[in-house]
Amino acid sequence: EVFGEDLSPREFVGRVMAQVRDDGDEALRRIGGKLGDYLPERLELSCDDLATARAKAPIGLETDLKLAAERIRSFHQRQMPKNFFDKSAGLGQRWIAVGRAGLHIPSATGPLASSLLMTAIPARVAGVDEVIVCTGVTDEGVAPTIAVAAHLAEVDRVIAVSGAQAIMAMALGTVSVPKCDAIVAPGNAWVMLATREVFGLTGVSVLAGPTETLVIADLSADPAEVAADLIAQAEHGGPASPIVLTDDLALANQIASHVQEQLISLPKRETATESFSIRGGIGVVADLEEAIGISNEYGPEHLCLHVSEPNHLLGDVRNAGGVFIGSASPEVHGDYIAGPSHVMPTGGTARFSSPCGVHTFLKSMSLVQLGAEDSRQLAPIAARIARSEGLEGHARAAERRWSESHK
Repeated sequence: EVFGEDLSPREFVGRVMAQVRDDGDEALRRIGGKLGDYLPERLELSCDDLATARAKAPIGLETDLKLAAERIRSFHQRQMPKNFFDKSAGLGQRWIAVGRAGLHIPSATGPLASSLLMTAIPARVAGVDEVIVCTGVTDEGVAPTIAVAAHLAEVDRVIAVSGAQAIMAMALGTVSVPKCDAIVAPGNAWVMLATREVFGLTGVSVLAGPTETLVIADLSADPAEVAADLIAQAEHGGPASPIVLTDDLALANQIASHVQEQLISLPKRETATESFSIRGGIGVVADLEEAIGISNEYGPEHLCLHVSEPNHLLGDVRNAGGVFIGSASPEVHGDYIAGPSHVMPTGGTARFSSPCGVHTFLKSMSLVQLGAEDSRQLAPIAARIARSEGLEGHARAAERRWSESHK
């Protein structure tokens, strides 16, 4: 519909990238307009725009978001790595924040102020110079909750563009959207595909697409709680992936019944039902060890352990964005208030990547400052290794350090 052609999702993302690269802001307006997005005359929101929206926030919400922000900030401050330099060895490492971070905050199905806190605060703790937020707006302006979160997280700029085109703008740069050194982009499948496409043009460490929750439950689990946790994720849509593995068939049936019962009064019933029908399910396994094995193959974004002895299983968990241990630690607390960022790897990428955190916005720099004697002793070894690789120039450069020390 946007381009008048029958395109696959990846082809669509590629076409968006090409047009944003060639036409910048004009492409953002053209693509957004065809998708039904509202784009104000000036894409970057002013301080007055944000202040006006913030004043419309529900009473008490800023207090709640402030507490969440404090917990998120505290967690990520403890996550900061330390620089080191060993004078005796002449070796060290420095951690340096990227200059500019770009964050995509979904708003199409509801303004996710929590996602803004969960991405912008780690960037600020890491020491990023400039934090940019791209998010959708309406003709009434930016959502009040987004304005409050932007204030609490000390965001530098908020720009009214969203979707795959926003990712491309942050990766390539336009007149209104500055080029970013790292991008974190929770969102739907289109946003995740766009984020994957710009890898190499900018820093991408988290592919955060439609949400996934895998619950492992035994007879100690409350089936109504498990059902509620599944529905909480299913209503994100995308479609989300709500799955249960249990070693008890009777519990599986009870959970299924509670899901059906609780869906009846859910405002987003259709969205949640679609998630269950497309990417949800309940599996009965022989034992909890088999459940953990399946989980490790799957690598879910969220792994919830509703079992009597969750810590006994924890040591065997290898692949998950976050683990929620026991009934008192529901994933919904992780969404809003626990502390770790809720932006976690999806699509199996938890097998090799980590949740958003300070490391997302940091890069390390190796330091080498050898003493003259160390350099002399290492030179002939380096030269021999270089010649074994057929690199005579390397060998001569090393040997010059040895010969210079004997002049």
